Amino acid sequence: MTDLDSLAAQLEELNAVQQAAQEPEESSPVKTRKKQKKEKPDEPKPEKKSRKAVIALILIIVLLLGLVGGVLWYFLVYNAKSPLEKESEALGGLLAGKTPAEQQDILNEKVKEGQVLLGIAAEPIFEYNGKKGRIGIENDKANNYSFQVTITEDATGDVLYESGVIDPGYYVEFIELNKTLAAGDYDATALFTTYSLSESPDPIAQIKADLKLHVTDGQFYQ
Repeated sequence: MTDLDSLAAQLEELNAVQQAAQEPEESSPVKTRKKQKKEKPDEPKPEKKSRKAVIALILIIVLLLGLVGGVLWYFLVYNAKSPLEKESEALGGLLAGKTPAEQQDILNEKVKEGQVLLGIAAEPIFEYNGKKGRIGIENDKANNYSFQVTITEDATGDVLYESGVIDPGYYVEFIELNKTLAAGDYDATALFTTYSLSESPDPIAQIKADLKLHVTDGQFYQ
């Protein structure tokens, strides 16, 4: 029994020595440094990723809203001005000072619900470069229609003037041409497009009148 006890004690000492020899290797500084080198960098936190995604989504929504708003403005506001925008220079009442030289005979045209009476100067005189001329466009108060007037130069087809919609009982006395014209005489055509008083965008009829524009080389009107 003494020999067995001695042998067991020796085995325990041997195991203790082996364990002591293994512990320094596991806690070796070199191996610890190697483990630190293999460690991956910290990944972004999920909260930061989520915040960036929300900001990007907000920017996309703002851009889309701006695009949609621009399209709606073009179709609902910009396009709505033509052709039924009211003439800002139109005056109420009767046009004074009608003479045979300045005023064309009133045009009578049968339109769906009756006659439409239109007035315009047959030979209007314009100051230098066409800056100011007495055109005398008049929509008789007895009419049941509004109208819009476009004046074009016969030789070139250029649009010299476009009015807004003129209601019955209103007139436009003076206008300024869109094009610079040298002193001289120019053949032109006035196109009247009539519309219902309900401001429907659908035209009812078109009436033409021949004009002779006289452009002076100086001031004509006071």
